[in-house]
Amino acid sequence: MKKTLVLAAIAGIAFASCKKDRTCTCTNSTVSQTSTQPGYSYTPTAPSTDKVTYKKIKKNGVMAQTCVSEERTYSYTYTDFTPTGSANYVMTINTKNECELK
Repeated sequence: MKKTLVLAAIAGIAFASCKKDRTCTCTNSTVSQTSTQPGYSYTPTAPSTDKVTYKKIKKNGVMAQTCVSEERTYSYTYTDFTPTGSANYVMTINTKNECELK
């Protein structure tokens, strides 16, 4: 009985700490894009997909922890030059990255 329990425990530990190749798949999309420029319009583009394969890692390893979903908002100022002068506008972009580790 003891031998069976010991062997089961060793097998469980070996399985739990299994290192193997894992793939992080992220779908990246721009949710919205706005500008203070009069008449600006945004046409959404199709989402893109990125895949990264990590070699021989544990599922809870440091490299696996980089496979993270996120939402981000960022803004920047740009200048539009016209024959009558220039004007500064602010562009705000909202992005979403949905990631899954397999």
